[in-house]
Amino acid sequence: MRRPGLRAAVGVLVLLLLPLFGTSAPAAAKPLTSPTSTALPISYHADMAVDAVHRRLYIADIVTSSILVTDFDGTLVKTLKNKPGAADLVLSPDSRTLYVALRGGDAIAAIDTGTYREKARYATGAGSAPMRLALSGDTLWFSYGADWDSNIGSLRLSGTRPTVRLGLVPSGTWAGPPMLLSSPSAPGVVIAGEQYVTSSTVTVYDVSTGKPVVRTTQDNPGGIGTINDLAFSPDAATLFIVGGYPYTHLAFRPSDLTVTHTYPTTFYPNAAAVSVTGEIAAGIDNSYGQDIYLFQPGADTPSRVIDLEPGTGRGLRPHGLIWSPDGTRLFALTGESGANLALHVIPA
Repeated sequence: MRRPGLRAAVGVLVLLLLPLFGTSAPAAAKPLTSPTSTALPISYHADMAVDAVHRRLYIADIVTSSILVTDFDGTLVKTLKNKPGAADLVLSPDSRTLYVALRGGDAIAAIDTGTYREKARYATGAGSAPMRLALSGDTLWFSYGADWDSNIGSLRLSGTRPTVRLGLVPSGTWAGPPMLLSSPSAPGVVIAGEQYVTSSTVTVYDVSTGKPVVRTTQDNPGGIGTINDLAFSPDAATLFIVGGYPYTHLAFRPSDLTVTHTYPTTFYPNAAAVSVTGEIAAGIDNSYGQDIYLFQPGADTPSRVIDLEPGTGRGLRPHGLIWSPDGTRLFALTGESGANLALHVIPA
């Protein structure tokens, strides 16, 4: 026998109690049926990270020393300020902590993703200026410095007192702080890629011993010029290295940096992201044309091509693509010099 009166009373009681106890996570996002676009109050970005638990996107802006927080529909929900030179972002495996490289603060910040409060700030040394991050096990690896004084350091997070170590690769190895990449599917491995000179070195480091040991290294693998982005497939069996040249997106075998597939795009490649289902988003810097080519793994033709802002002269940002963790949404950043960026949320 149904008792609607009792159900209604229970419903009212729950509604009255919710404000007292709160909720542990935002309400589930509704399915996205068409792309959305949101103007952002920044004109530059350095990195993005996605949080599956709280359904949040984080965007670091090194210029305004802030981090924008949006929901998965692209709506701005919070701005985290006082993050000097916020340059790179890494999320902990449990999504409870967002680590931020503070290039202007000579430190790495740890932010509680539930409260947005900074719970720790780890000093990396005066003048170190950390730029890029990669998390492997209990250690954050970071690139730092400037010009040929750049190097790689580590922040070991385990134990009662986190420990910072600097100068872990030979002096003069890098022309500037290299881009770093890691994956839970490749434990003990960190990829480093040169961003500042056309002779773009890519090195695969074994970091399992607590110090970077070169597994393999190449200059201009696949003929690639200055590196704009690095991305792993979900299983870390494929590495995408993206540079302005050649005018294609190249997939590599991480163990020896051999090209395994060429995805035909056009000039000038500047971003790549791979979804949990393996779908590849290949981005290019093309202000008056198509911005994103979507491929299935190993395909020779794109399944879809996207022009984000037709006829506006605004192009995709370098390193400006990232998927939601479930692969249902692709986030893309567009902009032009001196103008505010736009965040696009594209349904898969």
